[in-house]
Amino acid sequence: MSAQSADSVDHSRNRATTTAVTALLLGLLAIALVVAVLYFVFAQRLPELTPERLAEAQSKWAKTGPASYTMDIKLGGTRPGPVHIEMENGEPIAMTRDGITPNQERVWGEWSVPGMFDTIERELELAEDPVNQMDAAQGTQLWLRCEFDPVYGYPQVFHRAVRGGGPEVYWEVTKFEPSP
Repeated sequence: MSAQSADSVDHSRNRATTTAVTALLLGLLAIALVVAVLYFVFAQRLPELTPERLAEAQSKWAKTGPASYTMDIKLGGTRPGPVHIEMENGEPIAMTRDGITPNQERVWGEWSVPGMFDTIERELELAEDPVNQMDAAQGTQLWLRCEFDPVYGYPQVFHRAVRGGGPEVYWEVTKFEPSP
């Protein structure tokens, strides 16, 4: 084989390899773009969380929320799983996380409606300055979305999406039953 034809074969191989790598990278980019678009389309279905909307929901809960209720919550994010809480006269009387009752009863109230409101208030603070509030990378942004129950005002669905690094947080109340 002549040197010229060997160079031609090497050039053809390099072109084929470059074309395959380019196609692979474009395919991965397209998949990433589709995932990002789907993620934000579904996240955008929830209304944006504002301090005013939170205050309205808290006011509604204070006026109409029952002191006794049972609630099931589906958690997403870094520690997904189910939560079940039972409240009586404003106090947690039973709670499970992933089907296990936490040993420390002081944590039970975190998933009560007032506890969820406290968490959301903290999320609003974090969103104002995630770099300093949660040691996030420079340029990190938090998008907070929440849907409140139209009757009682409790947070039905909450979603914190993060751009720039940090854990995503998601929860959805799957059952809410006032107790007599």
